[in-house]
Amino acid sequence: MSGVAEATLEAVLSRGFERFYFLSDEGDLCVKRHPNGLLVVGLAPSHPLRSGSGSVVKLEFHEDISEKEAHGKRGRGGANVSRKTVIAEISLQDGSVVQVKAPFEAQLVELNSNLTEEPQLLQSSPEDEGFVAILQPRRPQDGARILEKLVDESGSRPRLHVRL
Repeated sequence: MSGVAEATLEAVLSRGFERFYFLSDEGDLCVKRHPNGLLVVGLAPSHPLRSGSGSVVKLEFHEDISEKEAHGKRGRGGANVSRKTVIAEISLQDGSVVQVKAPFEAQLVELNSNLTEEPQLLQSSPEDEGFVAILQPRRPQDGARILEKLVDESGSRPRLHVRL
């Protein structure tokens, strides 16, 4: 794909999303907030796997949550996740394993099943096809509380009057 086409694709895919970051010693995560309140979680540019510290060979979603994705018109039945919930385990070429944990309390809407077939998408296309999961605040009022704990692109905390 040409550089111009890639830039256009990136602009279209990021349209409407607000980008935030969950900073952690275990690896920073990028959280993209859609206007409908859904939160798309992926690896942040500062995550060790994005900086080339190992080649991804395999990704397995944690068994407890992989069978509990949301279903139906209102997205009911998704697993509840907390900050300690392991969403996925990533196996690297050197034999080490990296865990991706949920960055906040929410309900699982969808796991990116493409990553089980093509785990290298985590590194080659982390901003779009390589997302890990889509989460939804458990209650509408939880959205603002979640955003308070994240950092925006400028490195500051978002304003508290954000409406979700």
